[in-house]
Amino acid sequence: MKSSGRILAGVTSDTFKSLQLGPGAIIKNFDYSSLTSYEEFHEALLDAIKNGQSFGGTEGGIDIEITPTYGRYPVDGATARFKGDSFITDWLCQMSTNLKEFTPKVLQAAFPTSEFSEGPGDDILSQRIRAAISLSDYDENHTWISTTKFGYLMVSFFNALGQTTGAISAPSEGAGGIPFQSVGHVEDFDTIDFAPCEIWYVYRDGRPIEGLRVGR
Repeated sequence: MKSSGRILAGVTSDTFKSLQLGPGAIIKNFDYSSLTSYEEFHEALLDAIKNGQSFGGTEGGIDIEITPTYGRYPVDGATARFKGDSFITDWLCQMSTNLKEFTPKVLQAAFPTSEFSEGPGDDILSQRIRAAISLSDYDENHTWISTTKFGYLMVSFFNALGQTTGAISAPSEGAGGIPFQSVGHVEDFDTIDFAPCEIWYVYRDGRPIEGLRVGR
């Protein structure tokens, strides 16, 4: 049978059912470990936003990085890549964006060693930034949750520490922005075998696990 001449592409019947839509939101200390259904996840997300755990509006989208650094075992005569010759030396788990809300909550996320005090009058709140980082400056997690065609996609970075990545802008036109980056960290040696992040696929109508490596 002759080829139809159609241009080859990887699109499948599931492609347009699995698209990720929009920038999503970054939630601080999202408590999701006990959630077991789409409905519970949806309600917990709405509650977190209502409770002020969202870092608010962003500009330019949100970039997610889960990047391993690889090393290779040095072996004389191995001029090609061999299966089993590689190992991971480091994980970089971070997300970055430009935050738009100039509030104490957002600026504390950008400067996690901040300390606040009231005064000198009732209308003033002052913020000082400590030079040293303490364990209490890490958040439990910074979690990116985005809308998809199938429900929600969630990427949670554990023991997250925020920082600015450049100048806070006050443009001549439009609204200013805070360049923000959040980095996940391993807490102890009990979790050192895994990258300090977790990904959830939250399906509206449920999905069986087929052909996946299941480690739990």
